[in-house]
Formats: sequence, C-alpha cells, structure tokens
Amino acid sequence: MGKIEFSNGVMQFISCSIPFPTTNGLHIVSSGCGSGKSTMIQEIIKEKWSEGILVVVATIEAAEELGRKTEEWIGGVSSFHRPKLMVLHSDTNRITEMEDYKDSPLSLADYDILVITSARIIIEPYELFISYKTGKRGFMLIDEMINYYPQPFEIPREISDIVTFIDRHKSHNGKSGVECEGGFYQHCYQDINLMWAAYGKSGYKLFRTKNELARYKTEYIFHHILKNGLVPIRGRVNDFADGLCCILFDGTADNIFKETDQRLLSIKGFRYSSDIEFIQFDIPFKRKNNEDWNKNAFMAVGKGVIDMLKGVCNTGKSLIVTWKSLDIFKGVMNEGVADTYELAGDKVQYNFPKLLEECLREAGISPDSFSIIYRGSGLDRGSNEYRDYSNIVFLGEWHIPDNIVGDINRMFGCRCSFKDYMKSLLIQTICRIRIRKHKELPIKVYFSSDIDYNLMEEVQEYFIKNSPLNCKISGVMKPCKRYSKPEKNCIMDMISLYFYDPKIRDSIENETPYSFDITLDELYKITPKKRKAKDRYNKLCKYLNARGINMNIT
Repeated sequence: MGKIEFSNGVMQFISCSIPFPTTNGLHIVSSGCGSGKSTMIQEIIKEKWSEGILVVVATIEAAEELGRKTEEWIGGVSSFHRPKLMVLHSDTNRITEMEDYKDSPLSLADYDILVITSARIIIEPYELFISYKTGKRGFMLIDEMINYYPQPFEIPREISDIVTFIDRHKSHNGKSGVECEGGFYQHCYQDINLMWAAYGKSGYKLFRTKNELARYKTEYIFHHILKNGLVPIRGRVNDFADGLCCILFDGTADNIFKETDQRLLSIKGFRYSSDIEFIQFDIPFKRKNNEDWNKNAFMAVGKGVIDMLKGVCNTGKSLIVTWKSLDIFKGVMNEGVADTYELAGDKVQYNFPKLLEECLREAGISPDSFSIIYRGSGLDRGSNEYRDYSNIVFLGEWHIPDNIVGDINRMFGCRCSFKDYMKSLLIQTICRIRIRKHKELPIKVYFSSDIDYNLMEEVQEYFIKNSPLNCKISGVMKPCKRYSKPEKNCIMDMISLYFYDPKIRDSIENETPYSFDITLDELYKITPKKRKAKDRYNKLCKYLNARGINMNIT
C-alpha cells in the first residue's frame, strides 16, 4: 500500500497522485474509492490551516471522526501556533457549539478550521462558513458529493409585502419598479433600516426562534433584496466556488464530471488494482408484482435466486444490495415473518431485506457469510463495514428520482447524464467490498438480469480503464455493433438468448441469417413470462425476424 502524503504541491494517494490546486474555483479530485481521501484532507489541514479551512462532510459521524483526529493533531502543536477548531452539527454532543453559533454566528470567522455537515451549508447562508477573519477562507474541502441539492429560496410573500411599497413613479433610487395595475409600480425599500422598521411594525416573524442567527438570516435576505430585488436566493456550490479554492473529493466524480471538464484534476497512476469477474443471473420476480405471494410462495418463485445466493455465499463473504421493499396484495397474510406497512390502495409492502434474510437462513446459509443492505440506505456508498467481503450481489433493478441528475448539474455546474450518475452509484457500491483495500484482492460482481446490461458493460469498461493492464476484468460481453439497444421490453430477453445460444449474437453482429429450435419449457426457463404460452413470445419472435433470425418454438 502506498503512503498517503501531501508535499511539494502533490497529493499522493495509495495508488495514484494528483496535483494540488492553488487557484480559486471548483476543483475535482477523483482518486478512486478507498484511496485515502479523508486522510488526505487531514494532511491538507495540517499544511494549510493558517489560510482558513472549511471542511464539508456528508454525515455527523464523519464530522466527529475528523474533529477527533484534528484535535489529536492540534494537541501536539506548539501552543504559540495552535489552530482554533470548530465542529458544528445538530447532534446532542455539540449542543454547546451550536448554541454559541446561534448566539454569535459571525464568530465562526475566528476559527482556523471549521468542520460542518453538508446539510448545514444548504440550509444556512454559506457566507457564514466561508468568512475568515477579515476576508474569506483559503480553502473549502468537500469530502464526498453533497447529498442535499437545494432549491432556490423563494422570498416569502409576507416579506415581499413588508419590504415593498406602491406608488406611481416608474423608478426609485435609480431602480425600475414592477408595474402593477392602474399605472402603479412596486418598489423595494433601498435602506436596511427602513426594511427593519417595516418588518418590526408588521408583527410578522420569519423565524420562530429569537437569536442572533435568526437576525443575521433575516438581514441576509434584506441585503439580497437590496442587491437583486425579489428574485430567489441561490446557495449552490457553483454559485460561490469562484471566491475561494473549493476542492471536491469524491471517488467516482470522474463519471459525473466529463474528462473535458477542466475542473477535473489529472491523475497519475491507477484508481484500482483488483481482478473483477462480472456474472449475470436470472431474476424471476419484480419489486412491483402482480402475484398473491406469501412467504412460501415467494420461496417457491425465488428458489433459483436463493440457491444461487447460497452458492455465492459459500465462496466468500457476500454483500447483497437489493430493494428496500416488495409490493404484494393487501389480502395476503404476513404470517409475522417480515415487517409490513400499508400503502394507499390495495397493496402492502414487505421489508424485503428482512424477508430475504429469513429465506436465506432457512435455506441453510450462515448469517455470518452475508449482509443485506438496500439501495439509498447510505451503506451503499459511505461505509467501510464490508471492506473484507469478496462478493457483491446486485439483486433487482435500480431506480433513482428523475430530478436528482438535474439537481446535481445545477449544484456543481456540470453536464452529468442519467447513465453517468447511475454508473457512479454502481461503482461506489462495488467499492464497499475489498477492492477498496487496494491490495490486489480479486472480487466477483453478480447482477440480476433486470439491470441494464449496457450499463453494466460500461461499469466493466470503467474498471478496465482505471486498473493496470495485468488485472483480469471480464464477464460482460460488449454490445453488438448493430441493434445494440433493443427496445426496453426486449433487451433482457435478448441477453438471455445470447447466453443460451451465442450464435444468435454472432448472427446479429455479422448480419447473417440464423434459425434455431427451442422448446417452450426451455424458453420459459431462461426468460419467464406471466404465463407459459407461445403467444407470450410473439413480440420477441417478431423482433428476431426483423433481424433475420427465426426462433422456432416447439
């Protein structure tokens, strides 16, 4: 394992090095997962604290850990040159710090090192955190992508009414007003004292609490109105990064920020060093299903998956990543085997990780050989808990909210696509297991047949590109040159047929005719439908015929 150090303007991670930025603006450090990013942040703090450093972390736990390690280092520093540290978050063990902050928010500028959670910079004015002594901090270090993507803060209607007045003059103090009915114009007061006077007279309270932080935030809104009018307030990283050197450390940010984005810092070396085998398996059920399942029915339908997982767990510790819940009809008894809660309408949701765990245990699989987490739990991208596991299993298709990619692009000013973001999530999750130890330990990645095959091919290509040539990374076949993206409802059927008979793929690749026979039982086994009947495969046959392939179902 390489030594993590910061010297001579270079950040040396475990297996790669990246130049340290010195100019203002947003800079992206993507050194790979488990490469020592948090340790590197500590090294930068030791070297640059006198210029003022703000560190933004994803969780309270991460803030506490960084605070503890920084306090240990400060304890060994000469008392004449000892930096001041503040760790600020809403948990109970930082009540004193939080109360001090609320009573005197401007005092944050006195601290050389300020550690906050990412939620804090979203819900409160960022100027409070980047201010340092009489100016701005030299560095803002963000550990992992910010998980909260703020919407513009709309000026409340009550405040708008308080800080404005109506008259017949088109302009006021050189600023044009907003035209109203009857030839009148709405103007904003151009004096903070007038705004405060009108606010006090109105009796309206923007914030429930009465402290200096509430006063600061109220006046912050007044200053914004003075400068910009009644337009929404934005607090995105992309809006204020130019005022200081802002560095985002994220293991998979190179998927979100394109190579052509000059903010993505160049890397020397490799991000990973493990052999990886990708393995696809069939999944005969969906999260939103139309079956009247109980536990026994699920065990029957999912027997092939349970048997597959048993074989995987027997080869080494396995992390299973799946859905948080599984829909069933409300009339089905739960039998006490899993937590449920009712939905609006006629459905109930099973706690699927718990249900799956019980099924695996009943199948004789040792609970010490596997762990089950659900997507979006936080454990799928921010945990070291599974760093000794050799296998990871993606069970079930992956969905994210439609708006999240747009929020990321607005937050950071990038051009990330939906597939780019999905790829970054998959890579982050794969790197929860022992590939993150950077000790050349091989891993296996299993994924169910309902997950986008082309996406998994891109994940495989990413690891090939970011690993030494001697690493063996394979398992996902490249898409065909032609017809590489069948219609969504045919793609999984086609992938199953590729594995059943590779000549089908060759026929499409080479544009040559091909004919093959397959029994209905065989076809139903490799690509099951709601019922076993030839007419269920009419669309697939039509799709194949259009490509010169005749599938004769016997």
